[in-house]
Amino acid sequence: MSLARRLAILAIVAVLTGVVAAPALAIYPHLNTTLSGPAINSVVPAGNATVDQSRLPANPLTLEVHVTNVNLPGGTILSVVVADCGTVPVATIKLDNREQGQTRTKVPGCQVGRLSAIYVKNGSTTILSAAGWQVG
Repeated sequence: MSLARRLAILAIVAVLTGVVAAPALAIYPHLNTTLSGPAINSVVPAGNATVDQSRLPANPLTLEVHVTNVNLPGGTILSVVVADCGTVPVATIKLDNREQGQTRTKVPGCQVGRLSAIYVKNGSTTILSAAGWQVG
């Protein structure tokens, strides 16, 4: 087999390996965390967040956040900040009249690590947060 043919085969194998392996090489393709926070007028808020970054780098990660028992008026807009994605909110949640809300959004240019913090805020006040993620 000629050197040129060997190099061509090697190049094809390298490209195919990169295409197939890219999603598998995402450090943590799926992460989840439980959000907690201090009581608001004797009601303790709760929540959870999940990140799907299994399609990186071709597609941005997907972030889902659900909150409940947030003792604030319906219509209140909460912001979601993920530390690995900067200090600017990456999403908002509008509370309904049952003190709950959710969001699902794509976050381009970001990859979340297991030790990243996430905050759900009402203005500058942190309502819920978590300082780590579980692989799952």
